[in-house]
Amino acid sequence: ALIWSKMSTGLPIDIKSSMKGQDYITFCRLDIDIHKNVPHIHLHEKRDNNDHWHGAEIQVIIEGNWTTHRSRILHYMRQMAVITPYAQFLFKFLSDAAEKNLTIKFARRTDVMPPVPLLTKHHPSAVDLLLIKRLITDTTKPNLLQFLQHEFVNISKAHADRLIGEMGP
Repeated sequence: ALIWSKMSTGLPIDIKSSMKGQDYITFCRLDIDIHKNVPHIHLHEKRDNNDHWHGAEIQVIIEGNWTTHRSRILHYMRQMAVITPYAQFLFKFLSDAAEKNLTIKFARRTDVMPPVPLLTKHHPSAVDLLLIKRLITDTTKPNLLQFLQHEFVNISKAHADRLIGEMGP
C-alpha cells in the first residue's frame, strides 16, 4: 500500500497505534524512496490518548481507476478480514462526487487472539539454495549429518546418512 500510494499520488501514509491501557498514541507519517527502497519518516510522535483508543490505523491515499479495480480491492479487503478475524477493518472510498463515496466496515468476529505460532523446522522440499546457504552460515552443528537432522523436519539419522551417501565423495 505504501509503494502504491507513493507511485500514484506521491503522498505519505499515516499510521497510528496504541495498545490497550496506554495513555498515548504513536503517530507516524512516512513514505518511501521507491528507487532506493529507503523509508522517509516525516513525523514520529506520541500524542495524548484521552479517549483510551487502542488498535492500529493506516491511512493511505491512492489514485487509480476505481471503476476498473473496485472488485479486486474489495475482494482483498474481504480476504484480510477472513484471515484476521480478531481485527476490524474500515474501508473508505472518497470520490469527487459525494454520492459515489463508499464506506464498508468488516467487523471483528472474535476477541480471542490466536496462539503464537510454534517455531517449526524447514521442510526439505520447501528450501532453495539461498536458504540452505543461510542455514549453513547460521548453524552451530559441526557436521552435515547433525545439520540435516537439526535444521529440517522429518530427517532422521538414517535418512540423513542415506542423503549424505547419495551425494557421493
